[in-house]
Amino acid sequence: MSEFDLRIYDVLIIGAGPCGLAVAARLRESTPSALFTESEHQKFHFIKASSSRQNSNTKFKNKPIRASRRAHTSPDRLLPGHDVSNHELDIVVLDANGDQWMSAWNEKFEDLGIMHLRSPMFFHPDPRDRDGLLEFAVSEGRQGELKEISGVVGKELSKHQRKKKLRDGNKRPQETTYVDERDRHDYFRPSQALFKDHCTSIVARYNLANLVQKAEVTSIIYSPTSSLFTLQTSYGIKKAHIVVLAVGSAAKPSLPPDCLFCTLPPNESVTHVFSKSKSHHKTKTTSTPTPTILPPSLLAKAHLNLPTSLAIIGGGLTSAQTAHLAALHNITKTHLILRGPLKTKHFDVDLCWLAKFKNHNMSEFWKADSDAERVEMMKVARGGGSVNPEYKGILMDLVREGRVAVWEFMEVGDAVRDGERRWRLELVGKDGRKEDILVDHVVYATGVVADINRVEAVKPLLQSYPIETVGGMPCLTKELMWNEEVPFFVTGRLGGLRLGPAAPNLEGARLGAEFIAGKIASLISSFDKGFDRVFAEEVDMRRLGLGRQNQFDVLEMNETDSDEDLGIGIARAML
Repeated sequence: MSEFDLRIYDVLIIGAGPCGLAVAARLRESTPSALFTESEHQKFHFIKASSSRQNSNTKFKNKPIRASRRAHTSPDRLLPGHDVSNHELDIVVLDANGDQWMSAWNEKFEDLGIMHLRSPMFFHPDPRDRDGLLEFAVSEGRQGELKEISGVVGKELSKHQRKKKLRDGNKRPQETTYVDERDRHDYFRPSQALFKDHCTSIVARYNLANLVQKAEVTSIIYSPTSSLFTLQTSYGIKKAHIVVLAVGSAAKPSLPPDCLFCTLPPNESVTHVFSKSKSHHKTKTTSTPTPTILPPSLLAKAHLNLPTSLAIIGGGLTSAQTAHLAALHNITKTHLILRGPLKTKHFDVDLCWLAKFKNHNMSEFWKADSDAERVEMMKVARGGGSVNPEYKGILMDLVREGRVAVWEFMEVGDAVRDGERRWRLELVGKDGRKEDILVDHVVYATGVVADINRVEAVKPLLQSYPIETVGGMPCLTKELMWNEEVPFFVTGRLGGLRLGPAAPNLEGARLGAEFIAGKIASLISSFDKGFDRVFAEEVDMRRLGLGRQNQFDVLEMNETDSDEDLGIGIARAML
């Protein structure tokens, strides 16, 4: 097949995870739900009005300011946005992991043996309804698969009560933000099985099942002349008018560049938690699947009841889940090594970015003076790696049993391989203390650095259309587009400068899909207008309509057009 015979897609999405699914579903939804609830809007307008009264120095400062939106606005005064669902876009999704939606996501949950998500019920990729996941659980009679997030919902505190609690308990402001009792139903955690089935229902509702192709994208090139993207993939060339990058950090799992083991010869006994060896396999003979994140040699020793030990480096939820998994597979001793303290939070981001103050905080984020300031806001909101209370309890139980040792404020200062093929690690604390431990295997659960400059497939685009980056994230337009001339969109973790602290999470997936779909709708609309404008310049529509121009002259306008294109052109001319 020649290059000119290639199929040209309207939209090509790279990544079939939550972000990719959210974008594809949103492109086929004509009536999406609101991103913010009515109570969040009311709280935002109340805070905004109060702030305006406090900061106003004009003679009208005592004049009451309306703090809520008009509920009786006439429908004809509401301007509808662009609707992309009616365009029947030709969409394709490329995923390096598989040809099914959410394959990498489901695989990681299975590998780690995770039964419930960390996020609340309103974190999901369904564009139709903010409460779509909760509705699905109720309609399927699966409320028993929900776990309540304790300690979040409580009596709303007044401003003075919050200040008093800060003074008395010396707590962070985020810890005193409670969710109103009426929103209790939102703060449950769904099971992975329920969330998986909900995503499957989204795929079926929007007829998205056949869009995913297994292919790794190696190069992305944009031609302004043809207004087309050309993508080199592991299965050939793909072309599209619009491309959406929805692949999380877009980097392969690897050891941190500053780790001690990077200076030593490569060794299979030191791995990243999500890197896989060819010898890894799964078995269906037991109720607990053999994990692909633990080496077969270590599992074989544990199966023979021989002494085994494992070092996990990292302080996030994945490290705690890996320690729990090791205990389930009879690993004798697991050492959890953290640079800082073992922090406990319900969510990756502080509660004030999720509850009723979310609208206000996101407004402050978007109004920040610079992207550098936004990066700092994201760091403060996320606060580094943390575990949720459930896994904190699991870890503490294992510590009491003597199966897990937690080393806080410690780093690996030296590592030596002994004659029995084990690692002797020297742990160095911030206070200068040193400890030696002996382990069979080392696992890094330190996450993956998100840096658009390190994404190989995007490097040709960076060379042709340079873009400023801050903290590894591109400075996109407010609609997550590369620039106004290049219809290349970035969502998920790499879109954090526009999506906020929750960009790497499910909340960021849904928010990014809304931004992108709106812009794609306007682009498609402009494409249609551009076609009509060019056609109108070449054909006098009035003379054609009055019968004063030969209709067959239209056929001679462009001899290179296909029969299908000419048919469409004549049909439009006759409208």
